[in-house]
Amino acid sequence: MNRNRYSMCTALLATIMLMLSACSSEQAAPAATDKGADAKGTTDTPQGAIYPFKKNVTVSYMTEFPGSEQGFKEELKIENSWQQTMEKRTGIKLNHRGGAKMNSQEFNLILASGDLPDIWTNDWLNFPGGPEKAIELGYIMKLNDVIDKYAPNLQKALKDNPEMAKSIRTDTGAYYAFPFYRSPEAQIYGGPIIRKDWLDELSLPVPATMDEWYTVLKTFKEKKGVSAPFTLRTMFWERTSAFQGAYGVMNGFYQENGKVVFGNIQPGYKQFLTTMHKWYAEGLLDKDFASIDAKTVDKKMTTNASGATVGWTNGYIDKYMDALKATEPKVELVGTTYPTLEKGQRPKFGQMDNAYFGCCSGAISGNSKNVEAAARWLDYNYSKEGQMLNMFGIEGLTYTLENGQIKYTDLITKNPEGKTPFAALSGIARITNHPFMQVGPEPATVKQAADAVKLWQNTDHAKYLLPPITQLPEESKEIAKILNEVNVLVKESEIKFILGDKPLDEFDAYVGQLKKLGVDKAVELKQKALERYQKR
Repeated sequence: MNRNRYSMCTALLATIMLMLSACSSEQAAPAATDKGADAKGTTDTPQGAIYPFKKNVTVSYMTEFPGSEQGFKEELKIENSWQQTMEKRTGIKLNHRGGAKMNSQEFNLILASGDLPDIWTNDWLNFPGGPEKAIELGYIMKLNDVIDKYAPNLQKALKDNPEMAKSIRTDTGAYYAFPFYRSPEAQIYGGPIIRKDWLDELSLPVPATMDEWYTVLKTFKEKKGVSAPFTLRTMFWERTSAFQGAYGVMNGFYQENGKVVFGNIQPGYKQFLTTMHKWYAEGLLDKDFASIDAKTVDKKMTTNASGATVGWTNGYIDKYMDALKATEPKVELVGTTYPTLEKGQRPKFGQMDNAYFGCCSGAISGNSKNVEAAARWLDYNYSKEGQMLNMFGIEGLTYTLENGQIKYTDLITKNPEGKTPFAALSGIARITNHPFMQVGPEPATVKQAADAVKLWQNTDHAKYLLPPITQLPEESKEIAKILNEVNVLVKESEIKFILGDKPLDEFDAYVGQLKKLGVDKAVELKQKALERYQKR
């Protein structure tokens, strides 16, 4: 990537208006400078929360990411780091206690110890029995009164954004966390990626249909001599494989006209598996697909062993182009639309998260002695200044505002340490995966990545996405037992179908096995949860 030439300038006027409409009745862009806050001594939001917090207090803080404590310590070495700025603005110090993934052994040991952090950002939707159970057991606090007393910025955002409010409360009306909530542009960040320089060399178009993909991958193998034309970190991508949607299905649960569907038992899924088996048998799909890790994918994409993969906005296109530039100056990777069967069709599915999908949302522990300080700290993230800090860093240091547009400074676009723009910004801003409202996509490191996101957004996925439903505590145990067995059978069988170890004419028998394990009951319980959600 040519950092000196690439201008990382974001058209922000519409973004700011969207952000402020969710957080304030005022429509002017905020003066998000530390200089302005210091001059007054306080930051007084329009909703009445005054910072810095007058009491000398430290709140303990834990994330869902194991090993995150070291990352926070490293961040403190950065001048004007996000942590330093947050402490200066809010007056509240943080004691970082690392991270523990939901339902991991470490997570459960912390719960058993009773030594809980004041603030714990995690995926509380996936707590066994749901957030209601976590509240009932005293692990986290019901936040309705807390929000009313201490969180005017979040309270205003919930009032102005009913869908957000609907998403982050339980079926009984209990608020349980300060959410990581995304605007529509931020919900899509991944999709197919391909070597555009190879396509140009071979006079091939960027593939849009499954037939075109087959032709491209076959040509990569025959003309470029690659061993794994298409590679990816896992065949069972967390939300969808890049090619399932072409057959009108998606992995796992989704909805069609208000009815919950389990994609892996639909006829279209058999068609998808048939195609993947064909690709595998012909050497177009990476032979290691069932066990490959991210580092191996990176190696194959940067040593010309592969020409296509599935990736995200940052850390794929930019990284691969940087790694290959020295030996292949014409290298170019681009995103493609999600494929369809016929030319000109609009893809049914792609990758899309819910605006609120559980991750990284800040609950306050049930035994916290610093409830007000914890709530005030969390609430600052939803203020106008907090949102600007989280998304873009510090005005004058990481960005300037020019005619209503964000323009990143040379510290970000031409970083003296050679960091990518995303990496350079990460220690000074939060950008994503944090309790705040992420408005707009993550800053793209190269133009090809920004263009890719626009292509990946071209699907009807939003029509079929299940909202963040919650199971009742009494339902949760039953559905967990069913899905534990169902998911094992799905993954084992799909690998065998693709490898050819299990013939595809046994697909109907496989569906029968899933039904015996209770997949229809799981659909029924999901349907009840969806109907409750719709009545919130």
